[in-house]
Amino acid sequence: MRSIRTRCEALAWMLACAAAALLLTPLACRQELAAPLASAESSEGSPRRGGVLRLASMGDVRNLDPAGPTDGLAQEAQHLLFAGLVDYDKEGRIVPDIAEKWEVEDDGRTYRFLLRAGVAMHDGEELTADDIKRSAERALHPSTPNPSASSFANIVGYQAFEEEHADRLSGVVVEGRYVVSFRLSEPDATFLPMMAMLTLRPVCRTAGDRYVDTWSPCGAGPFTLEPGGWQRGTNLRLVRHPGYFREGLPYLDAVEWTFNVQVSAQRFRFEDGTIDVLRDMTQADAMRFIADPRWAPLGAAAADRSVFGESMNTRMTPFDNVEVRRAVAAAIDREHYKAIKPAYMTILTELLPPGVPGYDSSVRGQHYDYLAALDHMRRAGYPYDPVTGIGGWPEAIVYPLYDQGLLLYTAQVLQQDLARIGLRLELKLMSWPAFLALQQRPGGAAMSQGNWDIDYLDPSSLFDPLFTTSAIGPESSFNTAFYSNPRYDDLVGRARRETDQQKRKVLYREANEVLCDEAPWAFAYAYHPFDVRQPYVRGFQPHPVWTRDVSRVWIDRPGLALPPALRGFRP
Repeated sequence: MRSIRTRCEALAWMLACAAAALLLTPLACRQELAAPLASAESSEGSPRRGGVLRLASMGDVRNLDPAGPTDGLAQEAQHLLFAGLVDYDKEGRIVPDIAEKWEVEDDGRTYRFLLRAGVAMHDGEELTADDIKRSAERALHPSTPNPSASSFANIVGYQAFEEEHADRLSGVVVEGRYVVSFRLSEPDATFLPMMAMLTLRPVCRTAGDRYVDTWSPCGAGPFTLEPGGWQRGTNLRLVRHPGYFREGLPYLDAVEWTFNVQVSAQRFRFEDGTIDVLRDMTQADAMRFIADPRWAPLGAAAADRSVFGESMNTRMTPFDNVEVRRAVAAAIDREHYKAIKPAYMTILTELLPPGVPGYDSSVRGQHYDYLAALDHMRRAGYPYDPVTGIGGWPEAIVYPLYDQGLLLYTAQVLQQDLARIGLRLELKLMSWPAFLALQQRPGGAAMSQGNWDIDYLDPSSLFDPLFTTSAIGPESSFNTAFYSNPRYDDLVGRARRETDQQKRKVLYREANEVLCDEAPWAFAYAYHPFDVRQPYVRGFQPHPVWTRDVSRVWIDRPGLALPPALRGFRP
């Protein structure tokens, strides 16, 4: 994509409006929404078994191993494939899963989990405490490309294990066939929420004790990977795990995803019943579904639990200069971003979005201030004259991005805003895997679009992986700004150890202020997904933590009671 430059402030606003208009163009051939398809029952009724839930995405899944690099789309499938010791219920509370219960001892330094007996893995083997320990060591071994590993550094023996001075993780102790304990070096208020994450979920013995990216996913979740059911870049099919430990679940025969489907095509497939739940849609379509009384009851928006912003690599020029980063944070007019897709976006000027505990609306954070942005450029040693267009950073800054509709538009708006202070972006379109490989490598990208969706319902799910020094790695680094600040690390570390929620809030507020000032990211907006379902999709609702949880969804579609071989068949 070629660079677009301007000195005219009005053009930035015009570009945002033009981007919004571009979103409307696929609809030219069909403005009116089709009617919802019929369900078999006039009311919710009782859940029934059978049927295939069909989903689509304009993205793709690059990895299904819970120990490896992941993304929001992959987590939808991973949550169905792998059961954990604990999980989140529909209210966001931590509840037992594989574990029947847990005990906390030693003033919060020991967590003992008592496992259910008879939990069958997808390969038919019974899950035991040995599998919990093996899977934890596999996930946290230094040879595993696990960007979340440092989140578990509080487990006794982690450092020796991570530095390969020990072959085993001494803090994970098997106390019996169905009893395993995790021993911590100090109390940690985030430990249980982290155990609800996907990272340490047990994997089958076929996975071995070390990560390899050729392993076929196998866990203890409600669904298993159908043989040959994953065609990378094309589709994924999971089928019911017949030995799932929760009797009667899941209801569905299978869940299918089709990848790399354009937005306009998804809408048409949804209306004709080829896919059953629609998420990727234009702003105009979202407003149509919301305004249509036939569809409005079938739509639901998730909470604001994600953060989007512009990530600046603090180890690369010109963003190794804090004044340049401050200039970027002040130069972005976030209203321009929101104009592209207002039904989905909430302006964000700090790290915490409104849907995450600890959010404080009184935090001023970063704000658009054009004159301040010019002053920060002057302080950085790169003054820019907006009248003559002379000055600023002398070189073009390569800004990588991938083909995701919204980001193509926000990148162009960003390009216009930064050109007005003398920072010239060269937009470079690439594939999703190439983008991640470049962004998550220390010297890969000076600036790129950053985004994060919470892994668990706690502020640490954002503060720790995105900006702590320990989250920096040679590859697959979640800290894409490669930001390191001892004061920030100390605040976040103290917040993890603090069990008093009010004191934790104070510590996180101070850490938030550090980020807003030093600007490793220019925070831009939160994004709340909006889903519309066909009436025959039952039990579907937004989840407070998981991207999309369909583990208890059931299908109430006419003709469902067909022979199993024909269920889900379509010409």
